[in-house]
Amino acid sequence: MTEKDRIAEVFRNRTVFITGGTGFLGKLLIEKLLRCCDVKKIYLLVRAKKGKMPQERLSDIFSSMVFDLLKSQQPTSLKKCEIIPGDITQEGLGISLEDRQKLQEEVEFIFHSAASTRFDDTVKTAVKFNTQSTNELLNLAEKCTKLKTFVHVSTSYAFPKEKVLYEKSYKPPEDPHKVLDAVKFGQDEEIESLIGDCPNTYTFSKALAEGLVSERMDKIPVIIVRPSVVCPVWREPLKGWCNNLQGPMGLFVGAGKGIIRSMYMKGDSYADFIPADVAINGMLTGVWNFLCNSDKHRVINVTSSSEYNLTWEEILELGKKIIYNEVPLNGAVWYPGGSTKKSRFVHNICFYLFQIVPALIIDVLLLVLGYKPILFQIQRRIQKGSEVFEYYTNKAWNFSNMKLLEISAQMSESERNRYKLEGEGIDLDDYFRNCVLSVRRNNLKETDDTLPKAKRHMKIMWFVDLCCKVLLISTVLYQFVWKTYART
Repeated sequence: MTEKDRIAEVFRNRTVFITGGTGFLGKLLIEKLLRCCDVKKIYLLVRAKKGKMPQERLSDIFSSMVFDLLKSQQPTSLKKCEIIPGDITQEGLGISLEDRQKLQEEVEFIFHSAASTRFDDTVKTAVKFNTQSTNELLNLAEKCTKLKTFVHVSTSYAFPKEKVLYEKSYKPPEDPHKVLDAVKFGQDEEIESLIGDCPNTYTFSKALAEGLVSERMDKIPVIIVRPSVVCPVWREPLKGWCNNLQGPMGLFVGAGKGIIRSMYMKGDSYADFIPADVAINGMLTGVWNFLCNSDKHRVINVTSSSEYNLTWEEILELGKKIIYNEVPLNGAVWYPGGSTKKSRFVHNICFYLFQIVPALIIDVLLLVLGYKPILFQIQRRIQKGSEVFEYYTNKAWNFSNMKLLEISAQMSESERNRYKLEGEGIDLDDYFRNCVLSVRRNNLKETDDTLPKAKRHMKIMWFVDLCCKVLLISTVLYQFVWKTYART
């Protein structure tokens, strides 16, 4: 007899409203709800983008290969999804009165995962995407007559000053209502000054959003889920899948293509990352725990914490090993190498010598050959992104995830397998190998039949790199010997 899936039962034949359905976590959430939970209806808030109307974008969502497993098992389930045209940055979410009425009468679960994850947004932009949108969703939730749970997807980096982030509410760095009023009526200079000493607009706006959610916990059945650095899928529906190159995968690709040669980071700082499918499982099991168990956790940190500790340096070395020996990338401009630097001064020297200067030389050659120069601009974008990423790789982060582990302990063995929350059983070599393979296939569009050619190219690049090093060392030695001989 098959053991009952109590998590799926919570969502069975229920109506769900999702923001951020076109994003990384959003796609996985839709897929998991349809494949495992037999929901009745999923409403997706989608805006017009790049000339495509919201309805047209639904086919774009389902064209992703992350839905291939679902399509093979339950081909008609995609019909359960319906677009709600709107925009999280607009007043009232840009939803029509007719659609708003429909949501208020039908919706039983809300998942708010839409956000801008850019660290270099202006305060005004970040607040509109991450704080104002949350306020609008909370206003809508208050009027949803059948609402059982509102899941607010935050981040475990929202309160960077905390030595240990516990699973509880924290006071935001500013009064969120004051900031919302300033964004609506204030001058740009006044708005930008509100960030204070927060490291970036992302953490600032997400902390404000949490403040708004915490204020309404007495009125709305809301829970906060805080993932750490979200990485590609671990187990299902598609191993290694991701739809962007943020986080470690961006570093793997940059280093694998020979474009990134130096990173400034304290290599012994631990990287708290969580596979995307584990983050989704944290959301679903968090709802089940809130509705069905006596200990109704309102804030859950979905983090790896002490379960699988790797330093950033170890992650990069693991990635390099996989790319060197097993899954090389096509079109590498230089043999993948470089290293992390604990001295900013040394890093800056290496960055300009081994990234900026070669980029300028190659761009000049491209101009001479009649092509558009691109490498210098790429290096500038890498520099900008790295400066923001440094804040997270050069600080020790400590998160408590005891409530997540408590939820896992209350699940049956089959539920723990279907909604994996812990890192037990993860083979990190295998995981990152699948990540690089998936990025190669899905993001870079490099087919497996090009692997032999990429491996041959890698050997050539290794030989060229070795020759350059020998030439450099020989030149230095020659200069030293010649100067010594000249003095005598």
